[in-house]
Amino acid sequence: MTKATEPQEPRDAAHARAHNIQETSEAMSEPGMTVLQRIRFLIGFLLCGILWYAPFAAVIGILLPQRFLDDGVADPTALVAQLNSIGAFVALFANLLWGTLSDRSRSRFGRRTPFIVVGAVLAGLFLWLTSVVNGAPLIILCWCGAQLFLNMLLAPFFAVLSDRIPENNRASMSAIYGLGVTIGQSVGQILSAALLTNVAFGILLASVCLAICGLLTVIVWPKEPSAASLPAAQRGQGVFSVIRAFTPPTKNCRDFYLALFGRLLITISIYMIVNYQLYIFREYIGLDTAQASASLSVAAVIIMVASLVASAIAGPLSDFLHRRKPLVIACALIIAFGFLIPAMIPSVWGMYVWAAFHGFGVGVYNACDQALNVDVLPNKEEAGKDLGILNLSNTVGQMIGPVATSMIVIVFGSYRLAFLIGAIVLACSCVFIGLIRKAK
Repeated sequence: MTKATEPQEPRDAAHARAHNIQETSEAMSEPGMTVLQRIRFLIGFLLCGILWYAPFAAVIGILLPQRFLDDGVADPTALVAQLNSIGAFVALFANLLWGTLSDRSRSRFGRRTPFIVVGAVLAGLFLWLTSVVNGAPLIILCWCGAQLFLNMLLAPFFAVLSDRIPENNRASMSAIYGLGVTIGQSVGQILSAALLTNVAFGILLASVCLAICGLLTVIVWPKEPSAASLPAAQRGQGVFSVIRAFTPPTKNCRDFYLALFGRLLITISIYMIVNYQLYIFREYIGLDTAQASASLSVAAVIIMVASLVASAIAGPLSDFLHRRKPLVIACALIIAFGFLIPAMIPSVWGMYVWAAFHGFGVGVYNACDQALNVDVLPNKEEAGKDLGILNLSNTVGQMIGPVATSMIVIVFGSYRLAFLIGAIVLACSCVFIGLIRKAK
């Protein structure tokens, strides 16, 4: 008997379909952006960075850790690690899911817009629920819901860099987005530090900001063209067509995976420290609640100012020089050097110096990293899916980093070794970034 096979699209038809989608995508990339369109995109990227990151930085970095202390949780450090690792595990699949589905969307509102708007609203809802439910299992469940729908916002959002932004503007857009993330982190940290005595209100405020993030972003951006005229996504028959839609790239993808692993190591090291600042100030430095709150606010301002300066320099410089790799490598080394200061000088001032180097390095990283990711994409037709895979490095890093720090603190009883290991991990990331050939 002849073995049944799944119907295949003729080679010429498949080539024509890919060519048509490529032409349509290039038409949608607005190569001749006017000054007004560029300003609207810049504002939208900035706004989204602030409005999604401020709530998450506030809730996972300060407000939920403070709630665990208020609730008398036996081991709050371990619970924070559980939240990060389990939530990141959900985000691991969510990023790929929503990126792929938005690639295949043919909505008259555009491929990305519906996901961005709905994802933000649902993420805000689940973020608020973390302050309402009681017990670690329900808090973790709601946090996973927030991560699921946050990635419904973010995966299509990042794909816009490939869809609609010309290559010579991507680093600037990435820089302004990174600037928004840094401002969001600092604002979220400052406001949440001021609300340590009213955690429930702080989480409610964060949730509202997140819920409106998507709608405000797409209103500010130039309207996304309808995707209804795009050729229909290849559907095929059977489960194999679905599997193919979610399959990571296998051709022309060496640099893609080098960027993935380099980014993973950078993210791991960052999240080994950033979500534990409250506990570092209290347990490693030895401050009380009021002193820790004041120190957190000062560190947040330092990070924000340093990142503002770095992003303002790095983004335009990267576009002007058409170089991404040297700046990403430099940012990793800058952050690594900052890690060494509090490891050697466990003091408030040591943490302030860390904040300065961390802010500057992250500012450079945020300015250039997303542009580098777009440059190494194997197939622009599947930008949403492939950028979703690259962004898995963020979610896996968020999972591994806090767990690593938690294990280090449990075994060795100090955060010093976490700083030192984080610096080593950052140095290793430079090797992967340096081996990339496709991007300069």
